[in-house]
Amino acid sequence: MATDASRSRRPGRQRGFVLVTMALAAVGVFAVVGLAVDVGRMFIAKNETQAYCDSAALAAALALDGTTTGIARAHAAVTASANHWNFGTTSISISSATFSTAAAGPWVASPNPATGYRYARVTATVPVALYFLPLVVAKSTFSLVSSAAAGQIAITSFKRGVAPYTAVSTNTTGPSFGLVVGNSYDIQWPQYNNTRAYCGTISPNTPEKCFNSPPCSGDSEATLIAVVSNWAASIDGFWGGGSNSLIAAEVLDLVQLEPVAVGTNIYPFLSNGNKASEAGYLDQRANQDTDISDSTVTAYLASSVHNGRRLIPVNIVDPIDPTHTNVTGYGMFLLLTNGSPSDYYVKKTNGNDPYCAIYAGPYNIGGIGPGAGGTTGASAVRLVQ
Repeated sequence: MATDASRSRRPGRQRGFVLVTMALAAVGVFAVVGLAVDVGRMFIAKNETQAYCDSAALAAALALDGTTTGIARAHAAVTASANHWNFGTTSISISSATFSTAAAGPWVASPNPATGYRYARVTATVPVALYFLPLVVAKSTFSLVSSAAAGQIAITSFKRGVAPYTAVSTNTTGPSFGLVVGNSYDIQWPQYNNTRAYCGTISPNTPEKCFNSPPCSGDSEATLIAVVSNWAASIDGFWGGGSNSLIAAEVLDLVQLEPVAVGTNIYPFLSNGNKASEAGYLDQRANQDTDISDSTVTAYLASSVHNGRRLIPVNIVDPIDPTHTNVTGYGMFLLLTNGSPSDYYVKKTNGNDPYCAIYAGPYNIGGIGPGAGGTTGASAVRLVQ
């Protein structure tokens, strides 16, 4: 039988064991709570910095145009990113942008020359303060790193987004198809007249003689020959609707008469004649820009106030025979102006005259400048990592 003394000692030993167990359990509970709280903070910080990297990478990729100036604009776009972390209270101060010609890299901070650089990667690092985990690990902050990459991905077809004009080139190699940035090209040709002197007798050696007004200065002899030989008097490069409301929607909002893709024979869509309202809508679009004074691509793109409305995307086509005019790609052209407000196209064009515009570069959807280029001359910015 147990003695009275042994009975009196047992509860004390049990109470001590419970205290030890509770103390150990408390340490475990604090460790679990600390893990939950601090890991939860890291999870939130990861989402916040990832959102920053995603948006900054998209903005940087949108700024790329194949030049070192575009690289500088991309760096500036990353710096200007408004996303914050730490529950939206703290700006991200440690970030970097690098660039590549391919989605897999290699990545370069300041490529020079920048030709073909179409991808941007943004990396951000933030110090997440740890409040509970330092009780069990010797660390008071955790350096959390996030990154994202975006690039200009080639677009081959459009259901909407291309103006009702064409630029002609017999060069089928993108992204520029033989066009030179800064040169003026016909996006709609002057009236054809095969009875003009020297048109029928020595054409195609003097194809410019077959037009009532001189074509735009940038088009090559091969281009003029292709237009004279395969379009003649029936077409001038316009492929939009005939009513004023349709022309307005096509010029101002890039609503298309038909879907087009690289390889499409656009010849059946090409319309006859010069619609009188076109000039007014081209001027209206130009006047919607915040820079209607700069007359060169370089000056326009360098302007801090331009908004891109003077840039108009069109099909680049190759008339290969009298029934086939194939879409080979796309390009962006700068509309001409003559002051504020501009009435350049109303004053400078009539039924005999061409509509000229300056080639600015590849079409970068959503950008206020040209893109870096791809095989089709058109691209859309998307996340790739």
